[in-house]
Amino acid sequence: MTLSDKSWTLVLFVVTVISSAWWPTMPDWRWTLLGMIAIGSIIKWRQGLICIGAILGAMVVVVHGNVMEHHKQALFQAGEDLTIIGTVDSPFTQISHGYEGIVSVSHADSKSLLPFAKPKIKLITPFPLSVNSHFTTQVSMKAITGLRNEAGFDIEQQSFGNGVLARAVVSSQARWIIRTHTSVRQSIIQSVNREIRHLHHFPLISALAFSDRTRLTQQHWQQLRDSGLLHLISISGLHIGMAYAFGASIGVCARYIASNLLYLPAVIGLIAALSYAWLADFSLPTTRAFSVCAIYVVLKYFLVQWSAWRVLLLAVAIQLSMSPFAFLSMSFWLSYLSVAAVLLAVNVMQQGSKGRKQPLLALLKVQFLLTLLIMPISGYFFVGTSLASIFYNLVFIPWFGFVVVPVMFLALAVSSSLMTSSITYWFPGVLWQLLDWLLWPMTWALEFAQGSWQPLSVEQSSLVFLVCVLFSLRRFFDRPAWMLLSGVAVILTLPFSKERQGWRLDVLDVGHGLAVLIEKDSHVMLYDTGKAWAGGSIAEQVIRPVLHRRGYNSIDTLVLSHTDADHAGGRVYLESQFEPSRKLSSQKLLNYQPCVANNNWTWQGLMVEVVWPPKLVNRAYNPHSCVLRITDPQTHFRVLLTGDIEAISEWLLTRQAEKINSDVMLVPHHGSKSSSNPKFIHAVNPTLAIASLAKNNQWGMPAESVKAAYQSAGIEWLDTGHDGQISVFINQDNWYFDTKRRESFEPWYRQMLRKGVE
Repeated sequence: MTLSDKSWTLVLFVVTVISSAWWPTMPDWRWTLLGMIAIGSIIKWRQGLICIGAILGAMVVVVHGNVMEHHKQALFQAGEDLTIIGTVDSPFTQISHGYEGIVSVSHADSKSLLPFAKPKIKLITPFPLSVNSHFTTQVSMKAITGLRNEAGFDIEQQSFGNGVLARAVVSSQARWIIRTHTSVRQSIIQSVNREIRHLHHFPLISALAFSDRTRLTQQHWQQLRDSGLLHLISISGLHIGMAYAFGASIGVCARYIASNLLYLPAVIGLIAALSYAWLADFSLPTTRAFSVCAIYVVLKYFLVQWSAWRVLLLAVAIQLSMSPFAFLSMSFWLSYLSVAAVLLAVNVMQQGSKGRKQPLLALLKVQFLLTLLIMPISGYFFVGTSLASIFYNLVFIPWFGFVVVPVMFLALAVSSSLMTSSITYWFPGVLWQLLDWLLWPMTWALEFAQGSWQPLSVEQSSLVFLVCVLFSLRRFFDRPAWMLLSGVAVILTLPFSKERQGWRLDVLDVGHGLAVLIEKDSHVMLYDTGKAWAGGSIAEQVIRPVLHRRGYNSIDTLVLSHTDADHAGGRVYLESQFEPSRKLSSQKLLNYQPCVANNNWTWQGLMVEVVWPPKLVNRAYNPHSCVLRITDPQTHFRVLLTGDIEAISEWLLTRQAEKINSDVMLVPHHGSKSSSNPKFIHAVNPTLAIASLAKNNQWGMPAESVKAAYQSAGIEWLDTGHDGQISVFINQDNWYFDTKRRESFEPWYRQMLRKGVE
């Protein structure tokens, strides 16, 4: 594939926009004036035309970035408490403490915001709001502060990619003015929901027809992930393409009546695709898929001979020109990289077929190659891949494409056009019932997908990616040269030593709570599990992705400091998913060994000493936290893991200072005033103190006096709320630390989101 000057312009535009993810600051909007002068000079002198794409990309980023910064300042200018006027953009879903949804804000404390780019916020309310409702209420505005770990969900990046700038909480006593507006789309959805609410596959049909996935259960998500069929219920290129084909086929039939309307199939096809995207509320994946379809059809009917690759590149450029920060969203990469994988697979198979007509074998080869190409994408975003996806996709992509989706389109068309008909009211119900029956083969097959999900480490994903790259490049080299290149590349990716040198300790960023990983010689110990909530836990969202990204499917030792929810909330999940071979707790628990003073052991050459509590208890609270000191006998490095011990426990421990003296320590009880007695700090005498806590938490941790006590003693202070995941590396010669969130390298958008009230 060769790139013309126009393609290079698009490439440089896209690359420049994406590079903004690493900009340390956002330039002032006046820099766009310099950009316009530069473009004018280039056009006039016909020199450096290739740079226009990069300059335009920078200008788009600067304009949109300054608009978002303006909106952020407007939202927080009056402090945390303000009155907003807004419109509901998404359905509200129930959470543990109310309901949450996305809203667009038009006024903040009577000040009108820019009408063409209203800021979005995540609103938490005591009751659900209807989509398209207009409201006025008082809120408490909060900055978006997410967790920063080497793996796991990144809410800061995802929020900014979707245009969400803050979150707001409405108290139960707040006054409301709500004006409900039911749009045509909502009327259709409500009418269809009344028809299908009783059907067995109501959640799947709702997701497939309207991109409403709020009703899907955890079991649905897991089965679809394990089978590799998650993309089938996410409205994407396949569905938009089928909508176009559905409309185009109607247009072909209509041409028998009006044969002079040559463009009728394309027009009706685009109308059908646009209508489907409209029903999906123009979600980002749907909009991307429709833009690719529309560009391809328009170019084709204007006889513009562009390759599929350039069409895809143009679609990406158009998307980024309208929403330049959409690339921060995971769905952006999943959409376009999946399309690129399909194009590459088809391209490779077309070049290798050499005129042979074996459609079934070709389909199998394309699906196999597509599975291979998707594997590194899945490994990067989901830290794993489905081993059964090739078989499930071979069966159910055609089943959905030629049977399920057309029936759904027919049901949607009939339901939309006959909503008020009293004569044929029964017909839509028949079609929806048929669609429900057509989904049974898939849901039956999903039962057999359990266990087919394979976690992928960074090394494994990188190796698969390398194989894909080498496979794509093979046509540029003869066989001996390609094999030599492949051998050298694979050798370079292999580690020189199977076991990592030294060991490491990671205090994960889990918000309010604690989870510490100790890794040595390809073995893992876990101290505490973080919190849990209805439908999820830190163990599932943070610990599991981190372990899988490092290539671990099991845990050697699990230690619970005590059984408070923020320390042991993920215990059940980790026990079932990672099956720790040894479990310890200071509380009497079934199949747990006592974690009490002097119950010491050796783990991977490290000495693990239990220094507190003195005895086992029926219910372990903060003062009963299991305190460990881990010592490396070779380097004499020591780390003290303190749980949530309080002043009384600390005072008793200072009597045996030789057992707690350490180089690194965890700050007890997240830095609260009830802990970190100066005498205890002096007895431990660490070089580094690490606190695990949530930024801007409601308990005011860390207490300023506690932080000052450590710093006045010459101890370096780090906390996960400010620094993200904190990693300590211990080698034979020295030890050092690193943090996931370094201020000097934090991109501008993270700084803006976390800043909140000035």
